[in-house]
Amino acid sequence: MKKFLSVIMVSFALVSFAQDQPIKYNQLPKTGQQFINKHFGAKQVGSVMLDDDYFSKEYKVYLANGTKVEFEGNGSWKEVDGNRNPIPTGFVSTKVLNYVKKSFPNTTITKIERDRNEIEIKLNNGLELKFDKNGNFKKIDN
Repeated sequence: MKKFLSVIMVSFALVSFAQDQPIKYNQLPKTGQQFINKHFGAKQVGSVMLDDDYFSKEYKVYLANGTKVEFEGNGSWKEVDGNRNPIPTGFVSTKVLNYVKKSFPNTTITKIERDRNEIEIKLNNGLELKFDKNGNFKKIDN
């Protein structure tokens, strides 16, 4: 039992001390690099951080214009935050984009987050729209 508790305590300590570490752009998974290159351009990259808590990895890319892009450990995008500025939408599903254009024609998307079950979009008017993973509108948060 003591051995088990020691392992748990050491694991907790390692996780607690894990922090973002700066890495080079070429250390970002290829999928993430391709995403940045296609939608933003590699020349826009300011810094890349690795958050490795020993159980999972996440990457954060900070662009020169203040945009932050987060990636899962495999390089798939998780969040794009323009910090109140419009973000590119070429990677957003057509279904979601059509809903936003039709329902909120004079707005721009400033942030998008996705997880396994949901997509959340923030508009420049402050509204947050939630969609299921298939792009079907669920609700508005404000």
